[in-house]
Amino acid sequence: MINLCAFLLLALQAQESDHYSVEYLPIPAGETIEVGGVDFLSDGTMLLSTRRGRVWWVDNALADDMSQIRFHIFAEGLHEGLGLEVVDDNIFVMQRGELSRLIDLDGDQICDRIEAVSQDWGMSGNYHEFAFGLPVDEQGNFYVSTNLGFWSPEWWHGIARSARRGTILQVTPSGETSGYASGVRSPCGLGIDSQQRLLYTDNQGDWMPVCGIFEVKQDDFFGHPASLRWTDEYNNGEIDPSSIEAPARQPKSAAIWIPYDWSRSTGNLVHDTTFGKFGPFKDQLFVAELTLGNVLRVMLEDVQGVTQGAVVKFRSGVGSAIRVRFAPDGSLFTGLTNRGWGGLAPGSGIARIRYRDNLPVEMQNISLRQDGFVIDLTQAISDVPQITARSYDYNYWWDYGSPEMREKALSVPKVTLSDDGMQLVISGMNLQAGRCVRMQLAGAGLLHDEFSYTINQLPQGERSSARVAKLVKPPAERTVAEEGDGWLTTTWGDPFENWTAEGWKLCSATLEHSNPRSFEINVGNSALVNVGPNATHFTSKDSYGDVEFRFSFMLPEGGDSGLYMMSRYELQLVDGDSCGAVIGAKDPRAKAYNGPGEWHIMRGRFLAPRFDADGNKTRNARFEDISIDYVSIIGAAECTQITGGAVSQVEVASAPMFFQATAGTVAIADVRLKPLD
Repeated sequence: MINLCAFLLLALQAQESDHYSVEYLPIPAGETIEVGGVDFLSDGTMLLSTRRGRVWWVDNALADDMSQIRFHIFAEGLHEGLGLEVVDDNIFVMQRGELSRLIDLDGDQICDRIEAVSQDWGMSGNYHEFAFGLPVDEQGNFYVSTNLGFWSPEWWHGIARSARRGTILQVTPSGETSGYASGVRSPCGLGIDSQQRLLYTDNQGDWMPVCGIFEVKQDDFFGHPASLRWTDEYNNGEIDPSSIEAPARQPKSAAIWIPYDWSRSTGNLVHDTTFGKFGPFKDQLFVAELTLGNVLRVMLEDVQGVTQGAVVKFRSGVGSAIRVRFAPDGSLFTGLTNRGWGGLAPGSGIARIRYRDNLPVEMQNISLRQDGFVIDLTQAISDVPQITARSYDYNYWWDYGSPEMREKALSVPKVTLSDDGMQLVISGMNLQAGRCVRMQLAGAGLLHDEFSYTINQLPQGERSSARVAKLVKPPAERTVAEEGDGWLTTTWGDPFENWTAEGWKLCSATLEHSNPRSFEINVGNSALVNVGPNATHFTSKDSYGDVEFRFSFMLPEGGDSGLYMMSRYELQLVDGDSCGAVIGAKDPRAKAYNGPGEWHIMRGRFLAPRFDADGNKTRNARFEDISIDYVSIIGAAECTQITGGAVSQVEVASAPMFFQATAGTVAIADVRLKPLD
């Protein structure tokens, strides 16, 4: 089956490449460079900090001839460098537990001494207690952000088991450290824009409806309650804030809520300082995105004293971009990593994006007006676009993320194209504060014809108290203990203790960049892939009737598989819009599958057929509450017949389940089951 979305994405990437090339630096043989920080010395030498505790020195990184690029290890033995900053040719690295200065005493381009600048935050040893950085303001202060820990069984609930977790810290040049802002969840990215605003990015999860970009000021609170544990209000660590009740503090609104289909894991952000070397986007922000492999472009403005603005796509298919940094020659480098985070291939290394001096037709700037938008263009257009628009908001709650809620179609009564074709004025709209607007401008030849604008305030009238992320009650069907009590983690440890199969390999799998119809298989334990030519179905050793299920899956281009409940009823896993269909019963009602090379989470419930005492069937089998990545795709689907490819055409009350191996390639992981009978 052809995935239309994947086809359109490839077509867009081809058009984007006419204006911005993407090249991948050749990595030393046998090395995996999982980039966590990027910066440059004054002579153009590039430095990379990595999750594996090394800092790489890269000579000739700006060379047109990539064969001239040379890597060597400047420092190693560090603890997960997720930020790097060069200040007057002094090298600073953000480790998990320390902000460090790396010193080369003898000029041989090898680090001789590591000095601690600050260690003034806690660590419990939890795997998810990352620490990120590392922008520097005009006064020389560093800014650091600390991730919450994620603990079983409520894995999606961030917890601050140690001090200053879930906070943004300010570190002075002398190392004095203070809490600057709180209430963050997974603050992977920090940056300072052309207006000297400190910004941070957060990632979707509990109390965070989608990925957001926030302006940060002293004592701001961004909505996640966990960090409040280390305040006087909670006796500085003695009392745990509730993870399911909203905190009393009012959270600060995001300047930008990024649509879920554009970003699922947002990295850092940098503003364009190239004075035209990178195209027509001076001072605008470029944002790294890991899961979907995008670089996004952001335009901020001040409306009634509140920072807000628009986001558009910029460059797709780059890879697992967690870091972006402009180089002295005006190119944009993107640092890649996806280990444990499920990003788009390539999942490691460093990419270089360069402007081809071919001006794209783009929305150069987007400004809000009371009843619409003013859109400046990079080139003149001759046709007035066909405009469609809708508005929506989100739920603010403890559940994992939020779908777009309370969606409304918006009328666009008037569109005026300026005489020179360089500006569109959209007017007559009924806009409201506390809403996002998603607008598409089709048919005018724009390279990227869609934007999302976060309206915290309208330009005129009294300031509104409405919020885009609105406090609501959590959904009734979810419980805090969902991932704990009664759930069987059937593929943890040795998966073949609970499943039987031939030709399946426990490994690390990413989409092969040069051949997206295949996986690149490496040593690891994060995926199970049917790699053998005669692979058999991945079949449970136990039988199941009524059962809830949760598993992760990834498909290559053209991939095809399925989960056969009771070895008879197929929930389809296919690289296409029908992914998640119950074969012979119901197709997905919403698009949640986002294409090959990306990990997705499938959840749902299966109810076995019922039989009376004489063995006569009294109720059909059915699937309920099927979702992909927490987007509901099927409410209920009754199975009136057994699927083709089943092991038997006889219905029974319980039987083993299997993941299909014979239709195509699939990667699965983290299969959890909760028997209900």
